[in-house]
Amino acid sequence: MQYSTAQPLFLFMSAFQQYQSFISADAAQPLIDLLFKHDMLFETGYDKPVYDPKMAFNETENRFVVRLKPADFEAARALEDQAGEALAATADPDHYLFGFTDDELFEVLVKRDEWSSFDVALAGRILRERGRDVTPDTMRLLQQYRAVELTKPEAGQKVSIIAGYALALLGGFIGIIIGLNLLYAKKKLLDGTQGPAYSEADRAHGFRIVLLGFVVALIAFVVRVKLQG
Repeated sequence: MQYSTAQPLFLFMSAFQQYQSFISADAAQPLIDLLFKHDMLFETGYDKPVYDPKMAFNETENRFVVRLKPADFEAARALEDQAGEALAATADPDHYLFGFTDDELFEVLVKRDEWSSFDVALAGRILRERGRDVTPDTMRLLQQYRAVELTKPEAGQKVSIIAGYALALLGGFIGIIIGLNLLYAKKKLLDGTQGPAYSEADRAHGFRIVLLGFVVALIAFVVRVKLQG
């Protein structure tokens, strides 16, 4: 882990929330350098994705995560925006974003939490050069829309729910894990806080799957003990 040395670490560790994730530590280095330069306290580490039964037979990768205090999110974004604008002004005309359609570029602006500050700044520059309206007010509206979208639960987890019930009935602990994931999985919001990843109905299924799994496991244990006795 790396930390800014501006203030005592132990005072703020419990307040850290995920700010941004990257495919590698190298990809995060520009942000880390920026935070160090401005004496902003932060924490880094690797964060493994929550178990997803749909990905059971696929490899999942750890993401390199930079965590900040939520109160510093806005200041960090402002610093990133300034650095991104400076780089975007002299961007190579062969950069892949120049091949994006207007709709694709607007999607970069909407989902700025999934892109680097440079990509966001360059997308805005390209759109303005194409005569599209990309003012600070437009950016605020896009971020408000994104914030509302992120609060919505993910689409129905029909496959996971069916698999969870089936595996729970078979006494498999994977069924319980699926249920716990439906019940407790969280997703990060733009302000650094976390909200439920799934709808109330899906979380209710998760609770029932966990309960069913434990009941079946208990019954199987009792039967095994009696047969051995």
